Amino acid sequence: MKLRVSVIIPFCREGKLLGPTIQSVLNQTFRDFEIILVDNNATDESLQTVRAFTQSYSDRIRLIHETDQGACSARNTGISAANGEYIALLDGDDLMKPDRLHCQFDFLSSHAGLVLLSCHHDLLSHDGSTVLEENRPDFGYGSQNMLEWKSCLQALFQSFSLPHYESFDLFGATFMFFRKEDAIRAGLFNPVFNPRDLEDFEFCMRMFELGGFYLLPETLQYYRDEAPETRKHKKKDKHTKDRMTRVHIFMDILWKRYVLPYPENIPTYNSLLAFHLVNFGTHLMQFSEGRNIGRLFIQRALRTKPQDFRIWKCYLKAWLPRSMHQQFFEFDREKTDKLDFDEKFAEQFLKI
Repeated sequence: MKLRVSVIIPFCREGKLLGPTIQSVLNQTFRDFEIILVDNNATDESLQTVRAFTQSYSDRIRLIHETDQGACSARNTGISAANGEYIALLDGDDLMKPDRLHCQFDFLSSHAGLVLLSCHHDLLSHDGSTVLEENRPDFGYGSQNMLEWKSCLQALFQSFSLPHYESFDLFGATFMFFRKEDAIRAGLFNPVFNPRDLEDFEFCMRMFELGGFYLLPETLQYYRDEAPETRKHKKKDKHTKDRMTRVHIFMDILWKRYVLPYPENIPTYNSLLAFHLVNFGTHLMQFSEGRNIGRLFIQRALRTKPQDFRIWKCYLKAWLPRSMHQQFFEFDREKTDKLDFDEKFAEQFLKI
């Protein structure tokens, strides 16, 4: 008889954190599942952790390999190899609570019009010793910026006349639960986003064309916080050349899929583009060598959406004396870090 659920866990550098992740799946109250561990060029420590489990649970755990580096390729390889009718994704350092598979399977299997589920989670300290925050919804419910971005993306579907339009959401991959056949119909994760970043949101866009979404209100997972040094590095690199390149790719995909065939979506697309340009521009104003580029971004945002009073405010603040930028752009101190791109690259980004 065909398995009901396949749990896909890509891994690379998780090391000892991977053991509790695998054990959390083995502890599920729902028992009709397999675990597919996808070795994505893993470290020796991670492989050693995995082999201890594959030897003890050879009837339930499979180890496969994907050499193309990145979460997109690793997840796709796991999904394609899955025997289960349903897929649960899990990152290699997060922990399922015992009822996650039971709750998500029961709900999706009884709602034919839905194609993608997520759930609430508890934020766990990196060392696993402390719950930092309880009952958090998925990532699409974070800052006001995230809510604005989600609203723009949802508006791109107005022309589709979808009966499930109001259910639109953005989910993080580690909480996702879906039917394998739906993911294959949607085209799986786009490897252009390897190693990761925006791949889960772009996947959500294509899945939403097939059916509705639902965020289960139950807290079914522990999401492990990043190590302090990792968080510091990611915050520092939030607006790098690589990040801008990924946003450029994301916006290009939206243009070709949701705007060119539906010209009525141009105003919504412009709102989304202006949103990203202002975010990049205001962030760059805190760098001593980023001001000119920041002004370019804000100026382009204003041309894209001239009716937005908030962008006018940013534009006027950008031309205030340098000594006032710290106050008006709300950063602690001027940064002298070298940017990894110049005005020439920025101008290419501005050609979106």
